[in-house]
Amino acid sequence: MTVLTTRQRDILHLLLESNKLLGSSELAAQLQLTSRQVNYDLKGLRVWLARQDIILNAVPGVGVELICSSEKQQILEQELSQSHHYQLVLTIEQRRQMIALTLLVAGEPIILYQLQQWAQLSRSTILKDLVVIEEWFEFIGLSLDRRPNFGFELVGHEQVKRQAIATLLWGQTPFGEPITKLNYVSGLTFDLGADAELLPIIKGVKDAIDKWDTRRALVHVAYAEAQMGGRFTDDAVRYLALVFAIQTERVQSGNFVSFDADILAWLQSLDLWSLAATIARHLGRLLDRNWPTAEIAYIAMHVLTAPRNERWPDDLEIDQAFSELIDELMANIVNAYGKAHLVHDMTLRDGLVIHIIPACLRHRLKIRIPNGFSDIELSEKYLFERELARDLAKIIEEKTAVTLPESEINNITLLLRAAYIREYPRRIQEVIVVCPSGMATAQLLVARINARFPRIGTLRVVSLRDLTPAIINAAGMVITTVPLPDNLQKDKTNIIQVHPLLLPEDIEKITARLALE
Repeated sequence: MTVLTTRQRDILHLLLESNKLLGSSELAAQLQLTSRQVNYDLKGLRVWLARQDIILNAVPGVGVELICSSEKQQILEQELSQSHHYQLVLTIEQRRQMIALTLLVAGEPIILYQLQQWAQLSRSTILKDLVVIEEWFEFIGLSLDRRPNFGFELVGHEQVKRQAIATLLWGQTPFGEPITKLNYVSGLTFDLGADAELLPIIKGVKDAIDKWDTRRALVHVAYAEAQMGGRFTDDAVRYLALVFAIQTERVQSGNFVSFDADILAWLQSLDLWSLAATIARHLGRLLDRNWPTAEIAYIAMHVLTAPRNERWPDDLEIDQAFSELIDELMANIVNAYGKAHLVHDMTLRDGLVIHIIPACLRHRLKIRIPNGFSDIELSEKYLFERELARDLAKIIEEKTAVTLPESEINNITLLLRAAYIREYPRRIQEVIVVCPSGMATAQLLVARINARFPRIGTLRVVSLRDLTPAIINAAGMVITTVPLPDNLQKDKTNIIQVHPLLLPEDIEKITARLALE
């Protein structure tokens, strides 16, 4: 072997950076590979390193490490950073994601020979990949048009294409782990971007991903939150930024959505419309003209239907039927628990509004969001609440024709369980409060916790410097306003970090912890 594969190169980088032995399972986890793939690559890597007079030492059951002088290590690091002569090894899932994305963003038909050259694969391999990819396209509402001497062209509504791009980048496809990551600091990043020069299809995908400026879009999502007077969930913030970034590039490329006149008229009648128009002006500032009305509607509908942590002030004014529906659901909950005063549980009512209204609107506006927003494994203790949530879902379907997904039924289950805990809380013996900001802040935090959870247990304020593992282990719960040192966090299940002012999301975290009791 005269060259390394890119996988072997990445393994070698990890070994060079580590000051300890690394097991194949640890290497596999960091590189998103299987242990079998890592072990296979290590065999070839051992031969390559031996030619450099470097030993790859393997300790059975422990891991592997490099044995070489510091001078040899520096030479090796320099060689790895400068050389581009690597053999690129893609997984089947990576390859299929890139082919799918290439078809989604293509502005014209692509002939089979082009795909072969870009991916450097055989005709039969490309055709096998296309069969699997086409099944996914058909599932989401797109079709792959194949014609001799014409090539492959993706056919479908622009809105569905954008949703497909966002879904693929988010990782909600049958093609394994996503080839991109999205966070608040770096924005949208491409895992294979560093190897763009090794394969034309990677270069093409990188060029497409670089056009989706999610960091800029995040600013407009934050603006929407401020103007609406509420907060999206963390996942929804990232997903909305992705939606806006994709929309901006598609509009600039001349790809526009369209909607029925009645949908446009309804969206324009909402107070939200002026906010959507403002965001459209900012997103489209690079164009010489204003965005079409349908593109403003596209923004409005995504802001309106995105999952959130707080209800918008105008939620129940969107449609009178929603207000009547929530009243009926609350009445059924009161009847199920036999507690008349539950009708005044505003935390429960607001929770139903937050989850049910956006879900109904997504159905009305034909918007899909990734399923992973609410994936949670429910305790067997919640059987009563789960059955009640299913009964409520049937009422919602009867009244709105909306079939709630399992994730939303789970959310309703959690809301019901939280209401039960507020009604019949198990008293935690002692709760430690850690707030280094000062006595006034600590007292305010304690007062807020007592107000929200009057039967939570005895609250004891402990300074950070007095905190010990023994104190933490003896406490039923630790509520802290700062991250605790690692030596104090051996068991993190009873430690909750909150804002000193106890924000709504902090209350949710404490409620979720109490739900485990």
